[in-house]
Amino acid sequence: MTKRITNRRGGAVVRRGATVAAGAAALMLALASCSGGEAEPPPERDLGTPVAGEVPAGVFDGVTLTFAGSGGIFQDGQTEALWTPFAEASGASFNQDAFDAGKLKAMVDSGNVTWDIVNTTQFDTARGCGTLYEEYDYDQIDLSKIPEGTITDDCMVPQILYGLVVAYNTEAFGDDPPTSAADFFDTEKFPGKRTVSQSTYVDPQTVEFALTAQGKDVQNLQPEDIEGAFDLYKGLGDSVIGWTTGAQAQQQLEAGEAVMGLVWSGRGYGAAAAGAPVAPMWDEWMIMVDSNGIPKGVKDKQAAQAAVNYSLGAEQQAKMTELTSYGGVNVDAKPDLDETLTTWMTTEHLDTGIAPNVDFWVDNYDALAAAWAGWATGN
Repeated sequence: MTKRITNRRGGAVVRRGATVAAGAAALMLALASCSGGEAEPPPERDLGTPVAGEVPAGVFDGVTLTFAGSGGIFQDGQTEALWTPFAEASGASFNQDAFDAGKLKAMVDSGNVTWDIVNTTQFDTARGCGTLYEEYDYDQIDLSKIPEGTITDDCMVPQILYGLVVAYNTEAFGDDPPTSAADFFDTEKFPGKRTVSQSTYVDPQTVEFALTAQGKDVQNLQPEDIEGAFDLYKGLGDSVIGWTTGAQAQQQLEAGEAVMGLVWSGRGYGAAAAGAPVAPMWDEWMIMVDSNGIPKGVKDKQAAQAAVNYSLGAEQQAKMTELTSYGGVNVDAKPDLDETLTTWMTTEHLDTGIAPNVDFWVDNYDALAAAWAGWATGN
């Protein structure tokens, strides 16, 4: 029985080894097709009752899996904390590649899927559930330590918890800091430049933040609310500047180009760790969850699910947080954090965060994308 709990960070880096492996896999598939043969289905293994962070020793000897992520130090940290230990314990090999939505669709459409697990957003797995992504067999995943409400569709298991937060300059507002989404838009009480995403990624939670500032309940939205959110950002006039990458947002905070930024929590932490006088506002912040998605048509779904289940262990999640600065998704994880990272850790402030209305954005994605395009291009 399926169990369902209701309720982007750096530039991508393609590793040469992963590219060669993917190319070799594609060539082998093509040769098999030309000879009229079909690949043998993987055997069904007895894995026992799933326990997060565990896998039977050597059970996946000879299996090769590929994880497609967002690259940089974030994917390096995931590899070290999650996938390499799984490979060592299970006997599998684990390749790394760079996630690209267009490449995923091409793989699925062609029937030649060479990725096994991808790191993407909860909106993407919800939009593509059953077409681009496999539905999970949650009987094969130990969800007992996953925070409530973080599984929002049948094609995802949470990868990390982070947030879209207001990072403010403590030298400018240390005695009277912002305490609400509305304060972000109050240029009289809090004068100075604000930085907001104008990236090509369509971000529903940037919209939800503005709607929260307008006093709207994000769980009860109407399509006509979308344009009103962008009107609020445009109303900032010369007080708003855009960022197109997380690295740019962090640099703007470090350089003092903006006295406030609506940024990913990891980038706010990065600026603070670099010595910038910035602090997070934990009132009305937007809870963000990345998904572990399994591409539709994956060659060995059981192995992919086992790897995801292993990644959810408390030890694995703690190490990932230490290496990447992003919050883990096991409530028993106890990462060793320094004082600055503790200040920016979203998992300590879930009670004041606002969860997204995923279903609304799936239903109204086209309207959102059109409005976002105008905002991102300044039109």
